Amino acid sequence: MATRQVEIRELKAQNRRLEKALRGRERELYSIQRIGKALSSTLHLDELLNLIMQEITTLMDADRSSLFLVDHERKQIWSKIALKAEVKEIRLPLGKGISGHVAAAGETINIPDAYKDSRFDPATDKRTGYRTRSILCLPVWNPAAPGDLQKIIGVIQVLNKKQGVFTAEDETLLEALAGQVAISISHAWLYDRLAKKFRETDLLYEVEQLLSTEYELPVITQKILHKTVIHLKARWVLAYFPVEGQYWFLGVNEGGEKRFMKHSAVSLGWNDFVQHSSPAGLRDCREECRQYFGIEENLDSATLTALVSPIRFYHQDYGVLIALGLKAAEGQDFEDERIMLELVAQMISRAQEIHQLRETALKRERLSAIGQMMSTVVHDIRGPVNTIYGFMDLIEDTGTSPSERREFAEIIRDEIKSAMNMITEVLDFAKGKTSILPRKTSVDNLVKRFTPRLRQMCQQQNTELVCNVNSSQLIYADEEKLNRVFYNITKNALEAMGEGGKFRFEVTDDSREVAFRFSDTGPGIPRDIRHRLFDSFVTSGKESGTGLGLAIVKKIVDEHHGEIEIDSREGEGATFLIKLPVHR
Repeated sequence: MATRQVEIRELKAQNRRLEKALRGRERELYSIQRIGKALSSTLHLDELLNLIMQEITTLMDADRSSLFLVDHERKQIWSKIALKAEVKEIRLPLGKGISGHVAAAGETINIPDAYKDSRFDPATDKRTGYRTRSILCLPVWNPAAPGDLQKIIGVIQVLNKKQGVFTAEDETLLEALAGQVAISISHAWLYDRLAKKFRETDLLYEVEQLLSTEYELPVITQKILHKTVIHLKARWVLAYFPVEGQYWFLGVNEGGEKRFMKHSAVSLGWNDFVQHSSPAGLRDCREECRQYFGIEENLDSATLTALVSPIRFYHQDYGVLIALGLKAAEGQDFEDERIMLELVAQMISRAQEIHQLRETALKRERLSAIGQMMSTVVHDIRGPVNTIYGFMDLIEDTGTSPSERREFAEIIRDEIKSAMNMITEVLDFAKGKTSILPRKTSVDNLVKRFTPRLRQMCQQQNTELVCNVNSSQLIYADEEKLNRVFYNITKNALEAMGEGGKFRFEVTDDSREVAFRFSDTGPGIPRDIRHRLFDSFVTSGKESGTGLGLAIVKKIVDEHHGEIEIDSREGEGATFLIKLPVHR
């Protein structure tokens, strides 16, 4: 009977142990299930690792857990998550402390009593008042290359088992969970890198758009810097570069505030500044930022080290691009940011080159326009000058009567006035001014004023002239400007025909408008320029043509609220029809 009772007690104890183990396994499976859901639901590293570390603390029946990420470049480890700890970030050199030793050696450490182990550093306990007892610490391997010491990406440290010390089973379970942590970190980094590449593409696209739509160099550079601040997630992006003999300092911060200054043409030693940066482009530049950019805000440890890239120009000059307060992905270096900054520096260099090319082209265009305008004035003024010479000869003729001399003198005065008006008109056209002075006048007076010049022009070209004027209407017109229109159209027609040919000038009217028709028997207007004949500097078939005559014609007709039409067939001549509204 006693033996039976002992067996029953043993069976009950065994059942309790099995039930406890089963509940433990259930908790483990539940935590692993929660970690799996987290892995499939988010790529946000902070949120993901926070959940994983919470589950690790629960599964290990521990007081707290910490995750350290390894920075191989700086030879440091630093805490990403320290649950319930007052210290939010801990940085340690590789090899120092339990976590530093694990990161350097790549081995798991299980310590029942921390203060009896010489590798334990109690400094954090002293600073926070926390008492560390037991420690389980193991490395987190990069899943792409397990076993490679250079591929240790983190360290998990679990502190203070609530009951007893950490066991071999705890080590095995934590190794499995460390694999989940490694996958989480790797995926998050890959996602972050992919997001960076998309941001790089967006930035380059936006900058290319700026280069094709903006023309002012300060505006282009400012917008480029502002976009760079956003894409790099920096506090400031600053540029120093030469422009037309001066050095510009331009900076934009994350809030859109800008700093802009121009300095003398004396170099400030920024070439040495770039050369003394690290190969990765990092250096302390707080003093330069205060001195040259006027940034007086607290430049703390976040901006102690800045990313620096040279701006190189085709004329062997140089500049500097600086990114302050970068927020790189945790556990990663600034390589992507450095490449991006170099691309932006190249874009700024391109922007300056494009600006200089535009300025050079604009100066050439202005000089060309001035030359064409002067050529137009000289060419067009020859007509009145030739007329003046002709009538001066007639005045000097002894056979000319006094009344004829007076008539010829009046014509000379009109031609001088016409020549001066031509000059003023071309200048007004170049400036885009509107300067007609319309008055009520009869069509007959307008035609009578133009006819003597028309006959003389046709005689000089041995061209047959046919005039047919049939209008008694009144119009509001600037007679001088309309005579200029008639002269330009006639001159173009006679020059296109050359010696001989026939020119027809007709005027008709109705109750609404007066029509002036100019027809020639020349070669006609080429089809390829017909649609743009009234644009500036469009000409064809004339050695001395400059292309402003018909542009001025169109402008004057428009100012009179009239219309102008063209009818032309190649080889059959051309007809210009001008319609002006009658006076009511």
